[in-house]
Order: sequence, then structure tokens, then C-alpha cells
Amino acid sequence: MYDGLNVYVCRYQSFNMKNIILLVMVAIGFWWLQYGAEEEQQQKSQAHEQIVDSFKSIRNNFTGSPSNNSALVEAIPVRRAQSENLDKVQVYGEGKVMKTLPDDNKGVRHQRFILNTDDGTLLVVHNIDLAPRLDGLQRGDKVAFAGEYISNKRGGLIHWTHHDPSHRHADGWLLYQGKRYQ
Repeated sequence: MYDGLNVYVCRYQSFNMKNIILLVMVAIGFWWLQYGAEEEQQQKSQAHEQIVDSFKSIRNNFTGSPSNNSALVEAIPVRRAQSENLDKVQVYGEGKVMKTLPDDNKGVRHQRFILNTDDGTLLVVHNIDLAPRLDGLQRGDKVAFAGEYISNKRGGLIHWTHHDPSHRHADGWLLYQGKRYQ
């Protein structure tokens, strides 16, 4: 009888161990559903936010919306730079092409043209090694710009109308026929 009771106790303990293991596994499953899935969802949410931020940045590059680059935020109208005789400042503005000039192909290549603004003329010197050239540009075409202004006796010069690959200078751009050149 003692042996029969021993077998019964062993079977009971074995049955209890299986139940305990099963209960532990179920508890872990519920915990994972409650907290593990939540963590996974947070990671997916953070990845989603990063993707959305990337697309916003790309959209801003094409629409001209301000970026976090403080040098761009401090850009002033070219009219102010000309009237105050400022030099090496970030400016923005627009004008009509007065004359297209031959490209400067010595060293770094530049597309050159003269813009007529409400306040005078500007020589635009656009780096075509870093940014696409404005194909089809003609006299009378309207061009908007952001870049660095350098004062001179003829009205001034605009350069840095492109992105800065080393991120040490404010990015500039040209807007021509609805397309942004940077």
C-alpha cells in the first residue's frame, strides 16, 4: 500500500509540475502580450516618426520651408543687403534674367547670369559641380534665389546657391520654372 501511495504522490507531483509549467508559460504569454507588444509598438512608432520626419525634411527642401539651420533663418532680403551695403550675408530674393553669360569652366564650374531685381542688378554665380544647371535659362525668365551676397559697385554678386556637402555653410538654392536647384 505504501508503494501504491508513493506512485500516486509521484503522479500527483508530476501532474502538478506540468500544470505549474503550463501556468508559467501562459503567464509569460500574457505578460508579453501586455508589455512586450507595447514595447514593440513603441519601437514601430518611433521608426514611423523618423520616417515621417525624413519625408518632412525632403518636402521642406523642395518647398523652401525653413529648416533648422540657423543661418538660413537669418537670411535677409537682398534689397536690405544692397541698401545697407552689407557683405557676405545670406540673402533671398527674385528677379528677371537680364543676360546669360558663358559658363566659367576654370576650376570649379559655374553657370553665370545677370538678374534684374527691383533694386538693381545682381551677378548670379551658380556652382554646377554641386548643383544642376538651369537648362533653358533665357532673358526675361524669373528666378528666385537664396545664397550669399557679396557687395560690389555693379549691384552685387550672389553665390552659394547650392547645398554645402560639408554642412559648414548655409545651403542656398535657385528656383526656376517651379523646380528647385540646390
